[in-house]
Amino acid sequence: MTDDEFKEQYPPSQFDYVRTGKRTKGHMGQTEIEYYNIIDKSTGKIVRNAIYTEHTNVRGLDSSEYWD
Repeated sequence: MTDDEFKEQYPPSQFDYVRTGKRTKGHMGQTEIEYYNIIDKSTGKIVRNAIYTEHTNVRGLDSSEYWD
């Protein structure tokens, strides 16, 4: 899902995004993968484990971002 769709479903005003890890892929590090726990601010409980991926195409420098 796109970044906007994810933030609409899990608005930062109601949820904390706690990064738990990060790694890169590709010979030039063009893909960054970040792991998050999405925590409900009102209960303090984890409601979802999410993966945020940002890929930059080396040719043309296009960038794409999405959540899993």
